[in-house]
Order: sequence, then C-alpha cells, then structure tokens
Amino acid sequence: MAGDKLEIYMKRWEDVFQSIIRRLHNELGKNLVKGITGSQVFVMKKIHERGRSTVSEVAEDLCVSLSAVTSLVDKLCKFDYVNRQRDDNDRRLVWLELTPKGNDILGTCLSARRQVVQRYLRQLPEEDIEKLLDIYEKLLKIMQAEDAGDK
Repeated sequence: MAGDKLEIYMKRWEDVFQSIIRRLHNELGKNLVKGITGSQVFVMKKIHERGRSTVSEVAEDLCVSLSAVTSLVDKLCKFDYVNRQRDDNDRRLVWLELTPKGNDILGTCLSARRQVVQRYLRQLPEEDIEKLLDIYEKLLKIMQAEDAGDK
C-alpha cells in the first residue's frame, strides 16, 4: 500500500477511534458507580476472571506497570472492593481477591457498560458487527505476533 494512502487511513482511523473511545468513556463515566474509574473496573474484572491474582499477573494481563496496578489496588482496598492476602506458604507472595462488595460493584459497572454498548451495537447489522470483530481480531493477532517476536 502506498505511503500516502496509508497516512490517510491512519488519520481516519485515529480520528474515528478517538471519537468513539471518548464518547464511550464519557457515557460510561456517567453510568459507573460514583467514585469508581474505568481503570479500577478493568482491574476488578481481571481479578474476577482470574480468581485469586497477584499484582504482577494483573499488570501483565492489562499491559500496564506494576506501580499503576498497585495504586489502583490501594484505592480498591480502601473502598473494601479488594482484599490483599499473604500466601500461607510464601509470605513474599500477596494475593488479590474481590470482596463480596467488590463483586457487587463490578456486576453493577459491567451491567451499565453492557447496556451502553448494546444500545449502539443493536443499531448495526449483524454482518457489520462480525466484520468489525474480524478486523479487530486480525489486528490483535498481528500485535500479539509482534509482541512474541520481541520476547
């Protein structure tokens, strides 16, 4: 593909992608539980999916720094949404688990997100949704292959 055409595609993609993300972020912010950020929801969701997790595992899964996850977890612990538990056999190891309160808040946040996203997706034909997901999955595979090559 010619460089000029690629530049045009990149500009269009950046503009559209940023606009979609910004709009979703604003709308989801209005629908999230007060005091909870989208980043905190991502961390809680990852802990929920994994069950018991370490900060390192969550950071790796979310492709963010340990310090970023630690800061988010500190706040979640203050809200009593996450517990830190030292491993019985290895005191250096600290496990993260959602509290019952954290599970409830996560469910509320995910339900609100699902409602917002479904409202928009329902307006697209099913074949367009399939195409969109196919393209995102291809792009993700390219990125993952490059990540694997970097290691």
